[in-house]
Amino acid sequence: MATREGSLEAPQRHPIDWKNPDFYNEASLNQEMERVFDICHGCRRCVNLCTAFPRLFDLIDDSATGELDGVNKQQFWEVVDRCYLCDMCFMTKCPYVPPHEWNIDFPHLMLRAKAVKYKNQGAGFRDKLLSSTDLMGKLATIPVVVQTVNAMNNTPAVRKIMDSALGIHAERKLPEYAANKFRSNAKPNDTFPVKNGARTPGKVAIYATCYINYNEPGIGHDLLKILEHNEIPARLVEKEACCGMPKLELGDLEAVEKLKNENIPHLLKMAQEGYAILSAVPSCTLMYKQELPLMFPDDEAVQAVAAAMFDPFEYLVLRNQDNLLKTDFKQPLGNVAYHIPCHQRVQNVGKKTRDILQLIPDTKINTVERCSGHDGTWGVKSEHFADSMKIGRPVFKQMAASNPDYISSDCAIAARHIEQGIGESKAQKLHPLTLLRMAYGTDGTDSGQNPEINLAQSASTTISSGEKLMTPPLTRESLLTLEAYAKIRKDFRAQVMAHKKTRKVPLGENVTLIFEDAVTIRYQVQEMLHVERIFQEEEIAHELETYSPLIPDGHNWKATMMIEYPDPAVRAEKLTTLVGVEDKVWVKISGHPPVFAIADEDLERENSEKTSSVHFLRFELTVEMIRALHQGSVLSMGIDHPAYQATVDLVAADVRASLLNDLTSA
Repeated sequence: MATREGSLEAPQRHPIDWKNPDFYNEASLNQEMERVFDICHGCRRCVNLCTAFPRLFDLIDDSATGELDGVNKQQFWEVVDRCYLCDMCFMTKCPYVPPHEWNIDFPHLMLRAKAVKYKNQGAGFRDKLLSSTDLMGKLATIPVVVQTVNAMNNTPAVRKIMDSALGIHAERKLPEYAANKFRSNAKPNDTFPVKNGARTPGKVAIYATCYINYNEPGIGHDLLKILEHNEIPARLVEKEACCGMPKLELGDLEAVEKLKNENIPHLLKMAQEGYAILSAVPSCTLMYKQELPLMFPDDEAVQAVAAAMFDPFEYLVLRNQDNLLKTDFKQPLGNVAYHIPCHQRVQNVGKKTRDILQLIPDTKINTVERCSGHDGTWGVKSEHFADSMKIGRPVFKQMAASNPDYISSDCAIAARHIEQGIGESKAQKLHPLTLLRMAYGTDGTDSGQNPEINLAQSASTTISSGEKLMTPPLTRESLLTLEAYAKIRKDFRAQVMAHKKTRKVPLGENVTLIFEDAVTIRYQVQEMLHVERIFQEEEIAHELETYSPLIPDGHNWKATMMIEYPDPAVRAEKLTTLVGVEDKVWVKISGHPPVFAIADEDLERENSEKTSSVHFLRFELTVEMIRALHQGSVLSMGIDHPAYQATVDLVAADVRASLLNDLTSA
């Protein structure tokens, strides 16, 4: 009997037999790769999905025989390294997936290969670093460190060194780290009565994820506001670690098991107490719904957690079907280009995000259902960046085609990748949960100020000449709502970046002073509110209290001092030799003695062994000095420290003019 072409039955996933010693047998692995690759060679339906399949077919076509037997088995690893486990071949293309007798599961074969490679060879520093998302987040969000990390990630010279030394591509747009972590600042409301539906539990536990906790906590706050608006009691999972997906993609399955053992007891408690567990990152949701159950098929706790785990919009659609979701939307969203990420598609829940957003009046959703090509860490790596942009090109084109007001994806990393691929656009990048929260009108920051205040339009058109970039005084009443700020954010950011060029003074190769003023601090506060979705009045007041003292008051300059050594080892060594350097920074007006900085009045940033890489400085000027500056006296700056000396004899004219605006006329 001839083997049938394809299957009419639903695809099935077999358990991952990773505890079996034969799983790591390289000869057995090569034999299975030969079998599967030969079937793929005869089919070639997946050629347009990623670069793994084109590479396989090129290897075959360029071989001496034109068949798989002409390919050196060592070259199989070129295919393995190009697979980032998106699962789209299994889900959408392959006609031979189980229960077909050929039993093709290409992604899990690649997972096995990655596990064999990791067991035999380990992983390099970069790959271990990128897959340790929880550790990186904890270190990068330490106060002061977070500003340094974000600044370095946006410094071209540093990025070039990261590219050559670490293999993190210089052009890849990286997510920033948040100063205020989600779990530390979240205020879930659990006071509402529980209303169970036929399809949904009536209370929710939030599994924050590394990304929401450390990078975009605002997404988590938006989810809490949505639940609160719908009177659904919510709480955070008591304790959590990384879900393990980055380690899975690396092939470090033992690390996956360790993380499973950390997380499952806390998640199981929530499941047993009748909570729906929501995760706002599709890869993390998929990890608990599919990958861990396949790795641990006999673990009842893992299976129970999988049954309680929901994608947020999957949960909201089911609440709507239970007639328990509010649809009292107050704000239309206009034209939204929405991307469904691969790891949400693999969950087989349907287009639930689109279905909810389509309920919003006067809102048009252009849905793009194709792999964006980034994956968690794959598209960050130097060797894969170009391929990730190539794979994403059709998505970029489709997302931009409708001239959207917003671009959005449930995967925040994919959304950033798409934003980078589209380039200049009027569209704002916002998460679907943020869009839904906006549609509900649950901002929480509106204190009656005029939402039409446009900080960007009030800017001088001759910033480079040193004229003032005007903004209202920084008060609670002058702050824009999150929605109003989102509308002007791109233009205002461009204005502020141009303004900052006239506020920056390099002192030698490794120290930079960035002089703050009302514009830069307003930008910092509005960005903090925007990124971290800060709604509560006391938290807004705290941000103002924290940042307002950094605005000069007419007789001084205030600056952020950044010590920049791109290589971490060199930086650590240099900081031990630069203790006290912040007290040795000076400014000088000709005819007057130098003025040394008063450093770190808010917080001690060094100890006897090393200094910090970021300091906040204040330079107090006398009336005579200010008068001399207004009359044209030369301004110079420098550092006089035994381990670091630098002098700028004549501060650039545009910088001098900008700094003069900070001082009262004398």
